[in-house]
Amino acid sequence: MKNLGAVLKELRKSKKMTQKELAEGVCAQSMLSAIENDVYIPNANLLINLANKLGVDLNEISLATNYDISSDTDFNEKVDQLCNAHQYRQMLDFLSGDKVTNNLKTSHQLQAYYYYLGVAQLQTNKLDSAIQSLRLSLTEVNHLHLDTLSRLAYLAIGYIYSLQNKKTAAVDNIDLAFRNWNEFSYDENQNIIYYMASLIYFKLNDYQDSTAYLVDGIGFIAKHDSHYMLANCYFLMARLAQEAHQDDERLEANRRKDLFSELYNEQIFQDF
Repeated sequence: MKNLGAVLKELRKSKKMTQKELAEGVCAQSMLSAIENDVYIPNANLLINLANKLGVDLNEISLATNYDISSDTDFNEKVDQLCNAHQYRQMLDFLSGDKVTNNLKTSHQLQAYYYYLGVAQLQTNKLDSAIQSLRLSLTEVNHLHLDTLSRLAYLAIGYIYSLQNKKTAAVDNIDLAFRNWNEFSYDENQNIIYYMASLIYFKLNDYQDSTAYLVDGIGFIAKHDSHYMLANCYFLMARLAQEAHQDDERLEANRRKDLFSELYNEQIFQDF
């Protein structure tokens, strides 16, 4: 939770909201200020209320860097704009145009096209079509040495299966997404991978595995000095605590852990 205040502050500013505007109807402005300055850790319910006020949707994710579909810059910018604004119905209509596939020249462009098409279909509740498109995005990839986009496609398929309560199929796709995970060159879109695995288990009501992937994901993001996806991770952690009805107990345990960690670093323990 050490970066939570900074993440909330950054997210609030990105929404062009003042502290007063965000706090209104949720908590005192002084409390929000304390949260943003890491003086106070909010409980799960408060964190979720702040997320709702900020318009954070756990099921909608914007890529840190979008993938090019076409050699046409205007086309790619249009997809970026629609995807980042979560305008999925418009994106689906745009990608479904008659002449779009005629401009796809490389296997990478084809992969990116079917990935975005699958995401648009998923977000407009066309789940069977989404699975078909996402599978098409994986047709020509090297399955032993997956790139980030391929891993995201597997996780999107797994997410759809979790919505359909098909646990075995969902978990199988998580395993495929993490295949040879140590063989990669880092990019920020990989921050999504742990989050998506956690979200899949959350949808399957498996809160223990969901928490495990989320904790690993926060560690992965911190290891690479990134803040991308941290807000989503913290808000999903709050939802997990809420579902487990352990928000107060868990926060108290963390406070005690931090207290004893501080004491442990004091010389008195070594003397003792």
